[in-house]
Amino acid sequence: MTHLIAYWRARRCQPWQTWLGLGALALVALTAVSNLPQPLQSSTAAALALLALLLSGAQPWRTLRRHPVPWLILALLLYCLAQAALVAQPGAQLGYARQLTLSTEPLKVLVYACVFGWWLACYPQWIMRVLKLMALGWLLWALAQLPWLHLDALTTGTLRLRLGYAENLTGAFAALVLLIGMCGAWLCRRDDRAPELTGLRSDAWALLTLAALLVLLFAQSRGAWLAAVVGAAILFVLGRAPRRSVSALRWRTWIGLGVLAFALIAYVARPAVLQRFDGGGTAALSVLDGGAVSAAAPSVGLRLELWRFAVHMIAQRPMLGWGLASIQPAIAAHGIAWQGYVPPHLHDTPLQVAAGMGLIGLLLLGAAFLLPLRDLLRAWRRDIDARPQLALLLALCVVLLTVNLFDYLAWSNGYMRGPLEIVLGCAMAVSLRWRSGEPVLPQASG
Repeated sequence: MTHLIAYWRARRCQPWQTWLGLGALALVALTAVSNLPQPLQSSTAAALALLALLLSGAQPWRTLRRHPVPWLILALLLYCLAQAALVAQPGAQLGYARQLTLSTEPLKVLVYACVFGWWLACYPQWIMRVLKLMALGWLLWALAQLPWLHLDALTTGTLRLRLGYAENLTGAFAALVLLIGMCGAWLCRRDDRAPELTGLRSDAWALLTLAALLVLLFAQSRGAWLAAVVGAAILFVLGRAPRRSVSALRWRTWIGLGVLAFALIAYVARPAVLQRFDGGGTAALSVLDGGAVSAAAPSVGLRLELWRFAVHMIAQRPMLGWGLASIQPAIAAHGIAWQGYVPPHLHDTPLQVAAGMGLIGLLLLGAAFLLPLRDLLRAWRRDIDARPQLALLLALCVVLLTVNLFDYLAWSNGYMRGPLEIVLGCAMAVSLRWRSGEPVLPQASG
């Protein structure tokens, strides 16, 4: 209680802009994975965080000016203005305004990532809090959106789990929360405060991890399954710290219960899971032979056809691209479809950017996204005690990168941008603190 009173008194001394900025961060995290109506989406809270930064004086600009990402954003903006003029065609669908609107969508992610990064760099203890609030918001949204009256259809494979958005997004968000839950349970072991509550907190994180695991299973997204495996491997390999745990985690009990529960539900859901791999071997052999993919794996075949078409588009205009607005009409004109469904994109974010914005745009955009990750890895090498949290941020970034290799889930709308802005903002905060020579993260608990 004394600690909470001291914390509250210290926070009362903060200016109102700080309260607005941190409150906006909390609201962004809670609504990041929720497909709420437009005024309630995370983009509204992100705009409040930007407003608070604009009202905070010159310090944010001096700090961000020393980082290369804002300069890359400026270079990318100038490139988008020029490229949209070069690829625009007469008509509203492919005109200058439409091309420029789609080309500047990733700039929103980068701008808000810089805004979040500055706030979190000033208050690094909020980095883990923001991630935990995002996991809490996901749990509340998932409970509200679960098809409670049709759960039997999930196990038979006649209904794929959707929580108000596409199945691939459901799996991607569940993979993020899965890693946050695993790290939260592990960090409980390193908390020196309130050891009598450590068991309860670790149990709560274990339950959240199990819930995310089950949602991931029933979302039936193969890209999300792969991303979760890769992310968990990074978390386990890079998340080790030399400091010994101060309290025992009931890991044996929860691992045993988790394995049993997962095995039981996986057995019940085996028709749905096996259905996602049906025809995979035939598709692989067909690709190796250089032929068309058989109809036994329509989703795999459709993606491969789109990727081949993307390579063809890039080869024709490698440097400047065709414009992001031109990709869907080009797919339709090429006749790529399945049972009347014409894909709106190339189902691969790097290929989508390379075909739409050219290799120049891909290079600028890739540098802006990957520079904070490089600093994150450098910070992991230096700050040994913060390795669990830094490994979590690296794993979350890798999850988002992996799922975007199999789909275009980066920035098309608010609930796609929200988690990417938060995770990249956390990486930006670590990058800003690492470049200034400060400890990147305080000691965090679960």
